[in-house]
Amino acid sequence: MILDITERRRAEQAREEERARLESLFEALPTPVARCEAHASENSSGPEGLQVSDVNAAFEEAFGVDASDARGRDVNEILVPSGKEGEARSLGRRALEEGTLRAEVQRETPEEVRDFRLQASCRRPGDGPPEVYAIYTDITGRKRRERRLSAIFNQTYQFTGLMKPDGTVIEVNDTALQFGDLTREEVTGKPLWETHWAQTGEESKKRLKEAIQRAAEGELVRYERPVRGSEEALDADFSIRPVTDEEGDVTLLIPEARDITELKERERKLREAKEEAEKARREAEEAKEEAESASRAKSAMLANMSHEIRTPLTSVIGFAEAIGEETSEEAPASRFAGLIQKSGKRLLRTLDGVLNLSKLEAGRAGLTLGPVDLEARAREAAKEASAKAEKKGVDVRLETGPARARADEGAAEIIVQNLLSNAIKYTEEGGTVWVRTRQESRTEETRAQRETQETQVQEETQARQEKSSGTEAGTDPGAEAGPKPEPEQTPKSESGQTKDGRAAAAVLEVEDTGIGMEPEEVEAMFEPFRQESEGLSREYEGTGLGLTVAQRAAEQMGGSIEVDTEKGEGSRFVARLPGAEP
Repeated sequence: MILDITERRRAEQAREEERARLESLFEALPTPVARCEAHASENSSGPEGLQVSDVNAAFEEAFGVDASDARGRDVNEILVPSGKEGEARSLGRRALEEGTLRAEVQRETPEEVRDFRLQASCRRPGDGPPEVYAIYTDITGRKRRERRLSAIFNQTYQFTGLMKPDGTVIEVNDTALQFGDLTREEVTGKPLWETHWAQTGEESKKRLKEAIQRAAEGELVRYERPVRGSEEALDADFSIRPVTDEEGDVTLLIPEARDITELKERERKLREAKEEAEKARREAEEAKEEAESASRAKSAMLANMSHEIRTPLTSVIGFAEAIGEETSEEAPASRFAGLIQKSGKRLLRTLDGVLNLSKLEAGRAGLTLGPVDLEARAREAAKEASAKAEKKGVDVRLETGPARARADEGAAEIIVQNLLSNAIKYTEEGGTVWVRTRQESRTEETRAQRETQETQVQEETQARQEKSSGTEAGTDPGAEAGPKPEPEQTPKSESGQTKDGRAAAAVLEVEDTGIGMEPEEVEAMFEPFRQESEGLSREYEGTGLGLTVAQRAAEQMGGSIEVDTEKGEGSRFVARLPGAEP
């Protein structure tokens, strides 16, 4: 009997060719592939495991296993990390039952445990056990990026989520869930305007729907809206950002909300502060206008005083002098005329002091700065005051040297006269007043400024120590003042001008052996109408304006007046005026 087996041979040949092609493809794939056979368990109908029948070169390289060593071993025994065996066997059963399988798994490699995407396909040949082809695609890099993005997504302080273009919530971060005390199941799959966060009023919900629609059309939408939490709503900077594909179609929407409650509160306080400042500015302008009006009225009044009082007072003094000259010294009229003349001159000095102070404070003194011979002014003032000093029994001594100041002639004369007059007034009979002038070098000027600064620092430090209850006894009052600056060593030429081109200061010193005063009362000494003795029973006459006028005049010319005094030991006044060019 002869049988025709041509078709069978052709079929077998085709199967062999197909197997050869599959084997070539199996070996050539760059992705790890394992071919496994399922063997049944002796105690049950289920598979005992998947035994490796072959692996490709990529599998050997990825997992560090030779094909000869892998054959006959359970694939899970080779690849599965400790603790993951049960999960791996479950995946094997699914592959056999369902025919195909896709899952993300972790498998061991020689370096580390890495993430793979597992694709399994089951083949059931007619003459053998079921075969499972397992393909492992390394997705470790992608999974790490996803984990980093997830950490950022969930750890950010902003409320962030993902939505479909129709507004359906896909995902939200932990921050948003915690704020609303919600679970993902309560919000995912719902339109955003139906979630707990959006329940802040119908008008707010309507605007949210419009914003989502605009974002779905490709527009970045941003505005401020309330967001409801578990306890209260907050003000949020809310935005919806569209995500498009390569064709430009919107595929996702990213809603974000940032808490700006504190920012809004600061803006409110800033706005209130601005309104208060504006109110204060208006009040200041009104006060300025009132002050300017009062100043104008004051100027007008002083001008009238100068005319209405000075003119008749000058006549009174003149007629008193005439009466004294026309009558004999023994006549009562002569004595009365002398009293009238003395009182008139005193009143005239008071008027001059008030007018000078008013002009200086108002900046209307009309000072004209120029070279002034301070030494000559001191000598003239001493000569004019000599009669008054002799009558009182006070010795006036001159120790003057060249001193040229850049000052106003009249103002410099006021300073010299007032300081000298003040010294004679408060010096008792038998006392001495010294008048000194000199051109001060920049080194001396800097040293004087430094001493003044050190005195101020020591006074402030002492005040702080007295105020602090925790200060230890015996602490140096100047300990907190820090290092003291060295005086500036600026050389001076023979002409009194420094080599850097600056003129040396002109100095006037008036020292007396008078009554002096307590050092802490020095600052009040320059206040208007302040004297050592005050009231109707005061011991010394005068208006208390002399030192005030002198100080104001010195300051307006760029100078200063300093005082060194001690009760019962006398006083020393030092006036410094800017030096004039030689």
